[in-house]
Amino acid sequence: MMMKRVKSLLMISLVAIAFILATRVHAIPPPPEGPVRNYPTEFPLSEPNYTSKRLRDFSPFESALANFFPERRRVLDGQLLEASVPKMQELMKRGGVTAEELVVYYIDRIRRYDVNQLNSVMELNPEALTIARKLDEERKQGNLWGAMHGIPVLIKDNITTGDKMHTTAGAAALKDWRGDRDAQLVKNLRHSGAVILGKANLSEWANYVDPALPSGFSALGGQTRHPYGPFDPLGSSSGSAVSVAANLTAVSVGSETQGSILEPAATNGVVGLKPTHGLVSGDHVIPLVDWMDVPGPMGRTVVDVATVLTALTNTDEGAEENPDPAVAKLQGTDFTQFLTLEAAQKRRVGIAIYPDAALAVLQQAIAKPPPDLSVEQMRKALNKLKAQNQAAKQVIATLTKQKIPFVEIDGRVVPPAPDWNEAFRFGFKASLNAFLAALPRPPIPDLIDVISFNHADPANRVPYGQRYLEMSQRTDSPSEDYTKLRETNQTTSRKILDLFFTSAKIDVLIAPTQIYAAAGYPAMTVPIGVSAAGEPQGVALIGKRLGEPDLLAVGYAIEQATRARKAPNLEVTLAMFKQLNHVVPGKP
Repeated sequence: MMMKRVKSLLMISLVAIAFILATRVHAIPPPPEGPVRNYPTEFPLSEPNYTSKRLRDFSPFESALANFFPERRRVLDGQLLEASVPKMQELMKRGGVTAEELVVYYIDRIRRYDVNQLNSVMELNPEALTIARKLDEERKQGNLWGAMHGIPVLIKDNITTGDKMHTTAGAAALKDWRGDRDAQLVKNLRHSGAVILGKANLSEWANYVDPALPSGFSALGGQTRHPYGPFDPLGSSSGSAVSVAANLTAVSVGSETQGSILEPAATNGVVGLKPTHGLVSGDHVIPLVDWMDVPGPMGRTVVDVATVLTALTNTDEGAEENPDPAVAKLQGTDFTQFLTLEAAQKRRVGIAIYPDAALAVLQQAIAKPPPDLSVEQMRKALNKLKAQNQAAKQVIATLTKQKIPFVEIDGRVVPPAPDWNEAFRFGFKASLNAFLAALPRPPIPDLIDVISFNHADPANRVPYGQRYLEMSQRTDSPSEDYTKLRETNQTTSRKILDLFFTSAKIDVLIAPTQIYAAAGYPAMTVPIGVSAAGEPQGVALIGKRLGEPDLLAVGYAIEQATRARKAPNLEVTLAMFKQLNHVVPGKP
């Protein structure tokens, strides 16, 4: 009987291991059979010897940068480093800084810290200064668009703009494409008074190119690097997270299919929110799997994320109303209203803890791991479970102090995410081809043409290979089987999560599971500290459908109690990276 119990515990724990390993590798399916190039295990990385990287163009800002003197930079560093959006608004209200100067300040930092170094910014908006000056004039006239008036925003380079910037998903095949119009979320940002500062780098095609593709690498953007040291920046919204963490922008917008907002936000020490599917419009966003993809905000504080979310969901007057009344109602909400301790105290939080018995079984299994897992994988998984417990205990202490109701949950009963390998493989081809076909002037006809384009010069266009693209192309998607897979993943995940929240009587779940992604439910990460090696760590909060108010309330309470975020020392980090190949081969 005892042996059966041990085996049962082991099986449950191994499921947890496989899940945690998968999520930490940022939702990349296992490589195809046969010899493969291994995913990088050590960071930081030098860039490949290739020629596709886009040069950053500072020519529209030359005059402004020439007149941005060191004395003024030092003053603004004191005011703006780590500043929240409300603080920036207060500074502009008092006349201490202008939107134009905010743009120059961040452009200067991008030039000094990002170009061929952090590589988090793909392209700058040549019209940013003009837009900022216009917004400054409107401020003088008492005409404010909203809480984002004059605030610089970087958006991930899979989000289309109808301006002078390109939209490429980081891919060489889309290098010259400029969208025919703004994505709806970009319209919303502009309607709120935000300044679109530029495009953020990403893991190419939202991290679905090849098993060997490093997090944060794209053919056009180069290799995004971690601002805190030799760590994996994670993806695919690597640039969106790094740029915020390094104070290269006020806030940013990323996108997530499975883990692509929460993972990079957590490791880079910022707040990231993946909203309920449909709350933020996915219109004109280059897809990975369209029914899972969700754009969402990143910021250094929860108030910044809530402010950006308000802007993203407050659709302009020309937009069609969301057909779901519940979504439409929440889209008109000011999300900052939920940022109080009183609001958090009205929510009940479930916190996953893995019992010592389960950890002991894993420890014993390391000596003789199952065939599909190595000793090293087992050891890493065990360490991750221990780290999860440590973080959970820290959160429990915080919630107890703040009198926020919570309940401990056995981590072994937390539902894992469904296997998304097939969803990605079938979904990418179906989603991308449908997106391209709907464009009035598509930059390339379909996925097979992307693959053919890359084959013509693989060393420079796909230096890590393109096996995922080829695997997806070989499917018969869209197909009846794919439709069934989508419906099964969505329906099952929603039913399981709804039942879990109901039976546990909780509003927020803190646990290492990404089942929320297939369900289309919201999730958020908030900084809670750093590892012994100096890598920032975050705690993941999962909500019910349209549970953004719950996540923001609890996340804000945790943030205010811990004050865990610390700014990176970029001079130290970049000095560490100095010996790497930072330049584009063959160019200055």
